[in-house]
Amino acid sequence: MGALKGEEFPGLMQMVEWDTLDWAPLGQRSMIVIYDRPKGDRVLTCMETGRFKFNEYDFPRRVMAPLVEGIKSMSAVDIPHRAIRPRNVFFTDEEMQTIVLGDCATAPAGFDQPPMFETVERAMASPGGRGRGGLADDIYSLGATLVVLILGFNPLARMSEDEMLKAKMEQGSYAAICGNARIPIPLLEPLRGMLNDVPEDRWGLDELEGWLEGRKQASIRQAPITKSEFPYDFEGRKHITPRSLARDLARNREKAIEALKDEHFNTWLRRGLGDPNRAEGIRAAFDLAALHKDEPQGTDDFLISKCCIILDPRAPIRYKGFSFMPDGFGPAMAVEILRRGDPQIPYEVLSYEIPSVWYGLQQTVFPGASVQQREYLQMKGFLNIPDPGYGWERCLYEINPTLPCQSEIIVKDYIIDIETLLPALDAAANHMDTKKPPMDRHVAAFISANFEEDIHPHLKALAAPSQETSTIGMLSLLAFLQWKLRLDALFGLSSWVGGLLGPAINTYHSRTTRRDIEKDIPRLVRKGSLPELFDLIDNADRRKSDHEGFAVACAQFAGAEREVREIEGSGTERQTKAEMTGQQTAAVMSIVMSMIVISVLLIARMF
Repeated sequence: MGALKGEEFPGLMQMVEWDTLDWAPLGQRSMIVIYDRPKGDRVLTCMETGRFKFNEYDFPRRVMAPLVEGIKSMSAVDIPHRAIRPRNVFFTDEEMQTIVLGDCATAPAGFDQPPMFETVERAMASPGGRGRGGLADDIYSLGATLVVLILGFNPLARMSEDEMLKAKMEQGSYAAICGNARIPIPLLEPLRGMLNDVPEDRWGLDELEGWLEGRKQASIRQAPITKSEFPYDFEGRKHITPRSLARDLARNREKAIEALKDEHFNTWLRRGLGDPNRAEGIRAAFDLAALHKDEPQGTDDFLISKCCIILDPRAPIRYKGFSFMPDGFGPAMAVEILRRGDPQIPYEVLSYEIPSVWYGLQQTVFPGASVQQREYLQMKGFLNIPDPGYGWERCLYEINPTLPCQSEIIVKDYIIDIETLLPALDAAANHMDTKKPPMDRHVAAFISANFEEDIHPHLKALAAPSQETSTIGMLSLLAFLQWKLRLDALFGLSSWVGGLLGPAINTYHSRTTRRDIEKDIPRLVRKGSLPELFDLIDNADRRKSDHEGFAVACAQFAGAEREVREIEGSGTERQTKAEMTGQQTAAVMSIVMSMIVISVLLIARMF
């Protein structure tokens, strides 16, 4: 949105501003996007009500040219529109002279698109997983949109989504959409070029602009569709293309394995399609699964996903009902977690490296493939680390950079910028249970994904098993953010954290030091400074002094104890000393008694 805000692009509705604000119906803050409201109505609405009419000679200049200009504007900033459809085309003026494309920023790419206006591959993915796409996808959407605007209605409106997709797969998009429609002959050439199902053969901006300028374009043959000479029956539906069958297999996992093992299926691939390579690929997939029968790669769900990719390599990745184009995993994961609250399926997709299977079976190299593969490897690396700041939460924010923090502490504040995170936590101190820490896995992951500084030491301390070390790690991370981002005083957050520092304070040995720290905390809380609070708790000099004092005290105590032991003795030594003392006393007493007796006898003899 930053590239579009405040700019006037030809062919596009102008984005004036975007921000977050409190939205009463939801009881939380939400994203708002403000556009320069068109003074006219939707083009299709004007046509349906008879207010706007044109002929086949006016159409290229009045309708097609401005829409091509809009796609060209998006292409110039390297952003696909991905929301081109008849209901998203407007007149900017009441006189109905200027046409523009509407909003493309308030939903994931392709999310709100009816399947007719998406390529076959992206239409098969879940709405959240249709992917960013590119210029070729926008041109396809434009072609389908122009058909509706030329006719004034959708020629496939009476078809279900399944019927429409099957028609596109078996006939090709151009034939399925335009086949029975009365389209002016001069417009058939550009529509054929825009609705080509092979992205490499589809018209681009050069061909469209050339045609609009009256230059003849090289004719493009539609690539032949792979069809079987006889249908394969699966669950009561007949299939003559591997694309339609793969889609049905992925949607009926309980019966899919049985069908894939079926000898009739193997015969259909080899004889019907004349494609022994696919048949061998399916057999090899089963053989490999048998070698990994006790591993995830040997499960039925993994095998079904792989076989569907073999049958239709360009289709979305499909696993346990979770379907996405490789460039659409991020939004698909976000939608899955936000709607179902369960990250397990996306977790398995990354952990089992299913995207690698998809890339490995592609027959052509496409732009961005290597970058996407590196991103998937990075995500798996994050996934394998169980510590705060990593795991599936880190993946969620890394591949969805505009996703607001989903921590229950601040989810209603719609935090999308790292600069607003601590102020939101500061405000949350007024209504949250401050006996719990202001740092959960979502907060840690959001910071890790959005803060550019190295915070690995802080995360390592945060992940420590001991409560006192983990508390110090939390404080050090929050203090580092406040310092680096130069944020104002955070009174509520400082008070919140200050009340949790008991275990950290108890790591000091000196009772005097502990009392001094406890006495100083209220003063620093009133300053709202987390860095000063951290310096108080984990000051290096104070730690050193405490350790040295403790070592001296330990040494003094050990010396005193040795002296006591030497004086009192211990064990057998003490018993021996007692016996010796007793013996000595007895001897002295015997001598004394003997002397007394002798004296008495002498006295008696004398008298």
